[in-house]
Amino acid sequence: MTGLILVLLHLLLGVPAESDAGRHLRVSGTRFIKADGSVFQWRGITAFRLLEFVAHGKEADAEAYLAWAASKKLTVVRVLAMADGIFQLTPADGEGALPRLLEMARRHGLHVEVVALTGTATVGVDIPRFVRGIGDICARHPNALLELANEPGHPTQSASVHDPVYMRSLLTLIPKSVPTAIGSVEYDDRFAAGHYVTWHAPRTRDWPSEIAKGAALVRKFKKPVISDEPIGAADAPEPGRRDNNPEHFRQAGVASRRAGLGATFHYNGGVQAKPLTRMELACLDAWLAGLMASPPRR
Repeated sequence: MTGLILVLLHLLLGVPAESDAGRHLRVSGTRFIKADGSVFQWRGITAFRLLEFVAHGKEADAEAYLAWAASKKLTVVRVLAMADGIFQLTPADGEGALPRLLEMARRHGLHVEVVALTGTATVGVDIPRFVRGIGDICARHPNALLELANEPGHPTQSASVHDPVYMRSLLTLIPKSVPTAIGSVEYDDRFAAGHYVTWHAPRTRDWPSEIAKGAALVRKFKKPVISDEPIGAADAPEPGRRDNNPEHFRQAGVASRRAGLGATFHYNGGVQAKPLTRMELACLDAWLAGLMASPPRR
């Protein structure tokens, strides 16, 4: 009877029951495994502003984006839990809206990679309290993954976030059921201490070949590695930042698959979670074709 009461309370409060919390992705070697034992295929997309939409009265925009992402067979949307400058989202507003976004994404069969810390050099935030709060929310939603910081070594991050020892200490604040990464490992190998690793491949002229080098990171860290912010798609190329050649994106998808990486498609409008332009969509379709192609028969 007590168990039934707890389940009913969870349903009334809109909180998943304890049995749901055990359905997070789990890490087995270099792969993510779903609750049914099958391998989870990480096909992500940059959608930084989705949580801000939900927080500030634009839920319909977030719903439309999620429906579109699911239609493209993407599996992960990458969102920011706080932001300053690129758009405004206070830590309190981000934390408050997160349960709703996670539930919306769940209905579309999507996982959400929640990036907790951005712009900490200028945004006032109690980092341990905020990380604990975000982690507790993620623990209640089995479609959540957590990256502690976007580019922890970036000048827009505080000195504390730059410190791998400090960032590793934050892992103790997060329920163990939540798959967690610290932040992009190119800044310091010690940022690989979480369940999985995120990595921003070098944005050289031959950037698809740089992604191929991620295979060495998979061998080195022996856990899942996600290429989550390579050169992005755009209508016009910008050296070292944006590309508009679909063939390059197809090559990047192939390189990610062969290297054993999870991969997130980055594009110019993704910062604002905008619908893709015709050129950005052509690059996405080419990237998916390369990423999802069947391996050659041997």
